[in-house]
Amino acid sequence: MTEHQTVMAQLPKTLNRSYRYKISQFLCHLEQQGLRWSALAPAAGEKRPAALETAVNTAIQDHGLYKNTRAALNRGFNLTLVGPSGQVRLAPVQLEHQTVMAQLPKTLDRSYRAKISRFLCHLEQQDQRWSALAPAAGEERPAALETAVNTAIKDHRLNITTRAALNQGFNLTLVGPSGWVRLKPLLAEHQTVMAQLPKNLSSPYRSAISGFLCHLEQQDQRWSALAPAVGDRRPAALEAAVNTAMQDHGLNTSTRSALNNGFNLALVGPSGRVRLAPVQPEHQTVMAQLPKSLSSAYRSNISRFLCHLEQQNRRWSTLAPAANEVRPAALEAAVNTAIKNHGLDESTRAAINHGFTLKLKAPSRRW
Repeated sequence: MTEHQTVMAQLPKTLNRSYRYKISQFLCHLEQQGLRWSALAPAAGEKRPAALETAVNTAIQDHGLYKNTRAALNRGFNLTLVGPSGQVRLAPVQLEHQTVMAQLPKTLDRSYRAKISRFLCHLEQQDQRWSALAPAAGEERPAALETAVNTAIKDHRLNITTRAALNQGFNLTLVGPSGWVRLKPLLAEHQTVMAQLPKNLSSPYRSAISGFLCHLEQQDQRWSALAPAVGDRRPAALEAAVNTAMQDHGLNTSTRSALNNGFNLALVGPSGRVRLAPVQPEHQTVMAQLPKSLSSAYRSNISRFLCHLEQQNRRWSTLAPAANEVRPAALEAAVNTAIKNHGLDESTRAAINHGFTLKLKAPSRRW
């Protein structure tokens, strides 16, 4: 038996026929070039022999060998040969990692599947194993795995969406170095929701909504099951879902405000208070024009009152005082009703008086 026939005979029995054929073709190519496998073969424990890597890349690039010849050699000989670009394009060779890939959800996006495969290959290059990093049952943010993927992205040029792929593939909430969960929703329904957000919505709010939609996917929930009906500004199921996500699953504390701003809602936290900024441009302008010397407490009271108006489908412009008017009746009535019937702070009236140089008064009779 010749040297190259011996090489073929010693390939793993589990190696698929296609890869076996590519290796046979490569050995034939070596013979045509007057080369021998023995001159290129890796030493014991060597996973990336330079001469062999050069030979296979040249064979693919200049002699028309199949592009997956390199992957076949990697699989057949437990190597990590790299293409000319410097990127490792191969499937994991460890049986453990092949099993991980086989057990990924069938619905997982192909791009995310490729990122996970690439991450497993990276682990093999680092002599690490998934089993040493994998989450325990019910664990959503294993520290060692989070560190490994962040390091792989930062220091080893893995794609920035690798973390999102792992989150989707294994129902995790791995977080980047900044502390934010950076991932995009996979469901077409949720991608449509993101596409329909207001163009002027801030990037942090947009990111928080994206994170919430991803959280819903992890919980096998859908926006369509929680979305408000027309005119409904405080849908109970959505409010409960976002409060639970923030309290129990570590979503960003601005998630509720982001949803309020993005969908013109008035979701309330567990304390029963609405914590949001006004979403109407008119009201944002009112806030921007307040005196710089106005205290933060009064500024917050005015912001809360403007949000209350929005919840009532009302506008400041219909209540605002005319020039030199210090006690507009409609505004006074609106403020007093908001304090009496809607739980706004007693100091709201004083805040508006200070902010707009008014003299609004409380009702003369006791409530």
